[in-house]
Amino acid sequence: MISILIPTYNRSDNLQETLEGYLRQTNPEFIKEIIIIDDGSQNIIKQKNENIISRVRKKSTFDIRYLYQKNKGPAEARNYGINNAIGNIILLTGDDIVPHKDMIKEHYIYHKNYKFQKNISVLGRIKWPIGKKITPFMRYINEMGLQFGYSIIDDENNVPFTFFYTSNISVQREFLLQGKLFDIEFPYAAWEDIELSYRLKTRGLQIVYNKNAIGYHHHDISFASFRKRQEQCGYAAHIFYNIHPELRELLAIDSCKNHNPIIKVNLKLLELFCLFAEKCLPMSFPNFYNLIMNHYYKKGVKKYRRDFSMKI
Repeated sequence: MISILIPTYNRSDNLQETLEGYLRQTNPEFIKEIIIIDDGSQNIIKQKNENIISRVRKKSTFDIRYLYQKNKGPAEARNYGINNAIGNIILLTGDDIVPHKDMIKEHYIYHKNYKFQKNISVLGRIKWPIGKKITPFMRYINEMGLQFGYSIIDDENNVPFTFFYTSNISVQREFLLQGKLFDIEFPYAAWEDIELSYRLKTRGLQIVYNKNAIGYHHHDISFASFRKRQEQCGYAAHIFYNIHPELRELLAIDSCKNHNPIIKVNLKLLELFCLFAEKCLPMSFPNFYNLIMNHYYKKGVKKYRRDFSMKI
């Protein structure tokens, strides 16, 4: 039986649609419970969430629980949910991920096919909602690694630890609880899932990919908004490096040198072009995307170093 964990913070717009997606599952009997962990939302949002959950709970055949904590970040919120879950399998997902009607069945089938081995984790797939206008940039980040990288998975039965996407992944609860859970030093939803995956991998974690376990990502993402995410990723990458310095190359910590003025001007021009292209051109510019987002990643690394130097 599956416990579904959904952290949320100051967002209620998609929560009802997300929860109702689980009511429409082909096999709702595989669901033990849904746990929504509110990470310190403002009172008005908290009240909205409680009302939404109350309405959906009346139509549900499984338990829906609402846990609230002071704002401590996504890592602590997931830990809170894991420690309170009672299902044998934990599904980690988001408040903006609306499940396909077969998503839970597909997770369950894969665990069953692997005889419910404790070290098996099933990675589902994230897609953009049907009917949503998808820009070339959105399509690129969903497939080529900036956010998700499904098209670059080589072996679906042995997926690298860097694909432990907590938007749609299931793990045996007993296996999770055998060691430390998410590291609460990570302030953002960035790298904390991969850091956990790295530790789980050393204990024998095997990630298998089921492209039919689909969740739809109801979240507006633009080239402009994604820049902030990449800066947060760079900041969190340095925290990851502090814990696991052996991953220095993976985290690209040493690549954060200052650019000369000419390169800075060129990057700014490329950034303006990408902002224009997103609205006006029907084509993708992956090399430009990577250059600009790498620039913001480096800004995040440098910001961590500045913040750390101020503390000492």
